[in-house]
Amino acid sequence: MNTGNIMFIMGDSLPPPFWLTWWFQLIVLFAIAVAVYLFQRSKVKAVEHHAGDLERQLLETKELLSYARQNEQSSRDLAALESRNKSQLLSKISHDIRTPMTTMMGMAALLNETQLNTEQREYTNTILDSGENLLKLINDILINDILEYSRFESGKELEQKDFDLRNTIEEVLDVFASKSAKQNIDLAYHIENNVPTQVVGDAMRLHQIFTNLVKNSMRFTLKGEIFIGARYLESTDDNKVKLEFTIRDTGMGMTPDKVAQLTKGFSEPVSALNTNGISSGVGLIICKNLVSLMGGSISVDSREHDGSTFTFTVWLRTSLQQVRSKSIEMVGMEKKKVLIVEDNTTLCNLLKKQLEQWKLSAVALTSGKEALALLAKNQEYDLVITDMQMPEMNGVELTQAIKSLYPELPVILLNKFDDEAYKKYLSLFSSVIKKPIRQHILNEQIMVALRNRNKSQEQNNKQKLSIDFAKDNPLRILIAEDDAMNQKMVIKVLNKLGYEPKMTSNGNEVLEEVSLNDYDVILMDVQMPEMDGLEATKMIRLCLSVQPTIIAMTANTLQGDRDACIRAGMDDYISKPVKLEDLVNVLEKWSLHSQQKNT
Repeated sequence: MNTGNIMFIMGDSLPPPFWLTWWFQLIVLFAIAVAVYLFQRSKVKAVEHHAGDLERQLLETKELLSYARQNEQSSRDLAALESRNKSQLLSKISHDIRTPMTTMMGMAALLNETQLNTEQREYTNTILDSGENLLKLINDILINDILEYSRFESGKELEQKDFDLRNTIEEVLDVFASKSAKQNIDLAYHIENNVPTQVVGDAMRLHQIFTNLVKNSMRFTLKGEIFIGARYLESTDDNKVKLEFTIRDTGMGMTPDKVAQLTKGFSEPVSALNTNGISSGVGLIICKNLVSLMGGSISVDSREHDGSTFTFTVWLRTSLQQVRSKSIEMVGMEKKKVLIVEDNTTLCNLLKKQLEQWKLSAVALTSGKEALALLAKNQEYDLVITDMQMPEMNGVELTQAIKSLYPELPVILLNKFDDEAYKKYLSLFSSVIKKPIRQHILNEQIMVALRNRNKSQEQNNKQKLSIDFAKDNPLRILIAEDDAMNQKMVIKVLNKLGYEPKMTSNGNEVLEEVSLNDYDVILMDVQMPEMDGLEATKMIRLCLSVQPTIIAMTANTLQGDRDACIRAGMDDYISKPVKLEDLVNVLEKWSLHSQQKNT
């Protein structure tokens, strides 16, 4: 072996493996970078694809929500349209029935004012009584039953309209006037001073709640009273106001088990509320549902043999709209002394509070004997208001005793609905007010009685239709009425009162006439061709510098019709068929109002 060669081989360096060379490592790093880039790009693509899917799903969801909202709105619109159609149909039916009845009952009333024998007067009274009964039947069927169900079924959208809370409560009590009189039950209400009476909300549904609760109380109250109270609870910055209403009766009450069952039902879904005869028809179920819809709650407190009290709350808005008051302030009558005689303590105290709000000086007693004893000590009273139905001494007996001692002292009689026993003694009274008492009627009758304090007692014996009436109440009267028979009837009545009215048959003719001549009073029909009474009233209120008194004279008597007339600018309202007594009272009322403005 050659040793030198061996040494040469071991001394020289061998070339490195290719994977350790710099160029190979560079290639590997480049490959890794490309792989990482491709991997990241695929992830970005996946995210972009997923984002695209999400965006497409979001758009589809928006479209579905939009479609659902459109369908929901369409359903609500359809329900509202159906409800409006039902109400319009019922209103038309009511109007078409009442229009010919106006002529029939008006002519019968005119006939009753002529010289008749006993048999003939019996016939005319029968016609008038039957007409009144038919009107009650129309009201019961159209308003209390059919409208209640159609409104409840029409959906859960609340109306937001201006309405008079006091008028709503009074209309409810009027519905039960006849039945309460037969059962000898007093109906009364009180609205506390801080409660806004002109509000915005759903008057029809509030009317339903009151009607059902009073109806429930009527079923279980055999004597005593049913009372509606309204009080203010709280308000918000956006004019919302929370009101609490109570319906209290003196009925048989409920056992603790029934109260617990009813209370449980009020806190559960409507389907769980089965009161087993505690309410009639939809009754309390509708009340619970509607109160909840109006943002409130309902509860009951009752003791067996000691009556029941239903309490509910609702949210309404205070109205920013000025509404012409139906009550006239007791200008010049402040501090006049009035004696109230009413055996129902609740009603007696409420009357005293009301008169004191009108700045009259009122004393309240619960018996005729107490009243006579007080008058014997103090004869400086200007007016007596007495109930008819009282124990020991009724209203007629008390008034007879008062008139024998103080013949110039006027007396207003409070009389239950449908009781005409007082008519034999009509000359005793300044006026007769039917229960339940409406505030504006009490207001105007007190005002008339106090203003006529010094008139001769013989004036009470005059016939309702006397030409002297126009002398005492001079008025220039314009009539707007399209029905020929009603035109004839109204003109005859006003002629007998001593007036020579001008007749028009539509709103356009009214506007033309008032542009040429001044009138004190316009008796305005609502439904007329070319231009209706509401539109004509709005135009008069906008255009005339000297404003006449406008009195609605209409067959539209469904809930809210009075409010619609007042909102249009009318001052008062007479429903058809027109009663002679109502027409005379309203003309006298606004004649006195005109005299007050001119003094």
